[in-house]
Amino acid sequence: MFRGTIIAQIIAVIGTVFLAKMYGEEAYGFFGVFISIVGIVSIITTLQLDKCIIIAKDKNESINWYNFLLILIPFLSIFIILILLLTSNYFFEEKLSIHIIFISIVGALLFAYNLVNESFFTFKKEFSTISNARVFFTISNVALQMLLYSFYNLLGLIIGFLISQLLLLVYYLFRNKSEFSIPNFRKIRKGINSNASIVKYLLPSNTINGLATNLMPILILSFFGAKEAGVYFFSIKILGTPLSLISTSISQVFFQKSSELFKENKNELYKLTKRIVRTNLIIMFGFLVLINTIGLYILELYLGEKWLNLKTYTLILSILIFARASFNPISSLIVVLNKNLESLIFNSYLFVINIIAIYVGYFYSDITITIIILAIFGGIGYLVLLAYFLNHLKQLVKNNV
Repeated sequence: MFRGTIIAQIIAVIGTVFLAKMYGEEAYGFFGVFISIVGIVSIITTLQLDKCIIIAKDKNESINWYNFLLILIPFLSIFIILILLLTSNYFFEEKLSIHIIFISIVGALLFAYNLVNESFFTFKKEFSTISNARVFFTISNVALQMLLYSFYNLLGLIIGFLISQLLLLVYYLFRNKSEFSIPNFRKIRKGINSNASIVKYLLPSNTINGLATNLMPILILSFFGAKEAGVYFFSIKILGTPLSLISTSISQVFFQKSSELFKENKNELYKLTKRIVRTNLIIMFGFLVLINTIGLYILELYLGEKWLNLKTYTLILSILIFARASFNPISSLIVVLNKNLESLIFNSYLFVINIIAIYVGYFYSDITITIIILAIFGGIGYLVLLAYFLNHLKQLVKNNV
């Protein structure tokens, strides 16, 4: 997982820098909004039941969840489109046209399908398949986005992403074609009742988290313009590279491993969690120092006079990214420890922070204030959440529960 992911991330970082110079801030602003909507909608279209694929008791149960979600996702996607049709005139401004929204729903559909397939491969411990697929996706995505610039200099990033997601889905479905079957809906209903907290708490929690994490590019576009949204999204993308590397190479494996250790050896789970957190923070600290010194110097030389405020945004947002790195790779503990209610409370806090940040920044006509509030209070939230989970694991070990 780590080998494949690091190859993919190196390609992605190099490609991102070239694409940034090629497309400019405005195109990146619209792409950031597109990715944000995809991130939010894909959470809703799975109802977070893809987690049930991983924590299933046996392969037959996992296959049943897999096939059920293949049917459920398009129905929920159509439902969301109908809602958007009814509300587009009230909620979407001209900059965020209904056409971009529809394209984003298609992207969310493809992305959700790929998440479901990755969850199934995780259950089967076929991590090399996921790893190779990510390398393939990254290469095809960067190549297509570069090729499409001549034809779509504003939407080429979005179209390239969609085609790459479609190619990835075809590959996944081909690998899993022998597992297709009609789901047993009675067992699904029983499974939902057994995992009621996923729908009751985890779904609204992760939906709010998706809003808190992905809403900012949309709000910045609406209140400050596409260029500012582009600089913000590019900063997050550059800073989030090592976090994405750590999360994608560790989180799926940690989810599967932590589920086993929680049943068999809670002390070992506590030690493993601390070790992962410590290693993640060391890696992130080193990278953030590097990107805010040598990295930004090189980026400014290459990008030229465009991308104003990139240095300021990157430095401030480093606080938030460092805090996220402490918890995101081990966030599957929320499901494993059945702490979905606590997750809902935390994500509600993040959402409120986002709204306050954009309101204060818009009130003073200064986006820097928005980013400072978001980084400081968001970072504090992640560190408090980490402390809570580590303390909870420690208490379980102490009480031998």
